[in-house]
Amino acid sequence: MTLTPVALVLLTAQRHHLEEHPAEQALSRVWQARVQAAREAGHLIVHVQWDGEEGTPGETYSRGWVHHPDFRPESNDLLIRARVPDAFAGTGLNAELHGHAVRELHLLALPETEELPATARTARALGYEVRVLEALPESLPAD
Repeated sequence: MTLTPVALVLLTAQRHHLEEHPAEQALSRVWQARVQAAREAGHLIVHVQWDGEEGTPGETYSRGWVHHPDFRPESNDLLIRARVPDAFAGTGLNAELHGHAVRELHLLALPETEELPATARTARALGYEVRVLEALPESLPAD
């Protein structure tokens, strides 16, 4: 297991979050660059996969539930499945982060989703330094 003080946490990288977004292509380019930079820096990459209710766009095991093709977890990445907007609630995320010696989280998510503030709140309460990354820098136009 690789120890790293920083983790990049992808909170909304499933198909149902990104495929219908008006800035999907621009988001993909920016997020891929952030993931690549984090990998090069030796940071842990965490993919949160949200289990959705039946009949919702993110219904568990549906097409929308899987990760967007541009953000599939790699072998050294951590995959966490969650059910409620807080990625720490009912998951082993905190234990996994401690096991990797992570102290700082860089959260990447669509800003209008409830997962970002809920996860950031708990992360801060657990003592992590939290940095929320811009999903799409204003200088970059949507497609």
